[in-house]
Amino acid sequence: MESKIELYEKESQIFNPFSHITSRIQEMEKKSSYGSGVAKKWTVILNGTLIREAYPVIHPIGQETFSLYSEYPSGIFEYALDIDGATALIKDRGIKPVKFSPLKIIDSVDPGNINKDPSRIKPNHRNPVMVLQSRYLTNDKPYCINGNHRIFEAYRNNDKQIEVFVFKELEFVPFFYDVLSKALYFLEIDYINVISEQGKNGAFAYEF
Repeated sequence: MESKIELYEKESQIFNPFSHITSRIQEMEKKSSYGSGVAKKWTVILNGTLIREAYPVIHPIGQETFSLYSEYPSGIFEYALDIDGATALIKDRGIKPVKFSPLKIIDSVDPGNINKDPSRIKPNHRNPVMVLQSRYLTNDKPYCINGNHRIFEAYRNNDKQIEVFVFKELEFVPFFYDVLSKALYFLEIDYINVISEQGKNGAFAYEF
C-alpha cells in the first residue's frame, strides 16, 4: 500500500477549517428542519468558540503527539492526537490491551509512519501500541497512531502475538490535543447523521 503521508502533510497546511465547517453547515441547513437546527447551533459554535482557534495546531516540544489526516471534499485536515495523554488515560482507567497476531493487525500500519532507516530509529516504548478504528476517521478500519514500528517488527519477525490498545469512536475523543480537532470530529458525526437522516434525537452540537 502506497502511503500518502507526505502529500497529506503538505496539503493539510493549506486546509481552511472555517470554510470546511461553513460548507458542512450550509449542506445540513438545506437537508431538513432537523439539519437546519443542528446547523444553527454549529454556526454559534463556529462564531464563538472556534473562531479563536489556530490551525494547524503547534505540536509542543517534549510531548508526544500524532497527526491523523482525513480527506474531505474541501481538502486534508490534520487531527492532532495527544499520545502522552492517551497513555495516562489508559493507566488511570486500567484499560487492558488486546492480543493480536501481527498478521491480523499489520494493515493498521501506514508505510509512511515507519522509519526503515536503522540509524534513525529511536526506540521509545514509553507509550504503548495504540490503534484507532472509526467510521468517521478511518473508514472503519484499524489505524495505528503509536507503535507502528513495533507492529512492523513483530510482523517481520513472525511473532505470535503483540499487545495493542484499541479505541473506537467516542472512546478516543479525550485524545484530541486541540479544540478544533474535537470540534471537527463531532461536526462530521452530526453532518453524516443529518445527511443520512439517521440522527434525529440529538446532536453533538448541543453538547459541545
